[in-house]
Amino acid sequence: MAKKPVDITHASGITAEVVLELGKLYSAKDLRNVQTKLTSAAGELRKIGQRWTSSSGLLGRLGEHLTADQRQLLLDAANLIDSVGNNVVHAKEKRQRTEKEAQRRREAREKRAKQLVEAQYPLPAVPNDHEDLLEIVKTALIYNRARVLHAFYSPIEFCLKQRPELGTPGVRFGGKRERDYSDLFFEITYLRSELLTSIQDEISYDDGSEVEERLAAMKQRVADQVSQAALTNQEKEVIELWRKALNSFTPPPSLTAAQEGQA
Repeated sequence: MAKKPVDITHASGITAEVVLELGKLYSAKDLRNVQTKLTSAAGELRKIGQRWTSSSGLLGRLGEHLTADQRQLLLDAANLIDSVGNNVVHAKEKRQRTEKEAQRRREAREKRAKQLVEAQYPLPAVPNDHEDLLEIVKTALIYNRARVLHAFYSPIEFCLKQRPELGTPGVRFGGKRERDYSDLFFEITYLRSELLTSIQDEISYDDGSEVEERLAAMKQRVADQVSQAALTNQEKEVIELWRKALNSFTPPPSLTAAQEGQA
């Protein structure tokens, strides 16, 4: 029985699955760029391999000086590239579906994480007194120790960074001034924002478990740290420094009014 000839214009070894495996670190956009390059390459080969037309330009003119076999070879190469390109298209479509599903899952987890944080971490957006502000600092210190907030800083490093700075020149409207109560107030409220964002990022991270499960695991890590020490000596020192710093200034009327409006 005669052996069936191999179709050299069909890239049987390059399937959509092969493309996905080889391009697993590449996005659908990257695959689309590859598809565009292959389509362009096949088109250029056809301009040389086919008889001249007004659209083939100089490439078509050059092709007229090739033999019929040579032109057919170029056309076969163009068909082979098309075969590869078709499977890149299929791979791109599969990757697009995967990416859309991943995006939907990510958005759903982020939405659920935000809901849980808002419900279970009611740190005041506008603290009413010094104790509210100090509670934010305390919570931030503990959550750093539990490796939730700014985990790239060790607890000792984080404590050093959270010490309030007084008498340091600041810049406002092009001029220098001394730090005042509003600087301390907004520094702590910014820390609050960072803390809540870090908690949300921690529990929305997709490791295959549910957001609620990651929240419970994170709370357990925090509880384990608190059971070892409600506050470390370094953390107590930071809290006391903040207490002294806040007590050394009188809140401006505008800030006091804002706090009272939230009460």
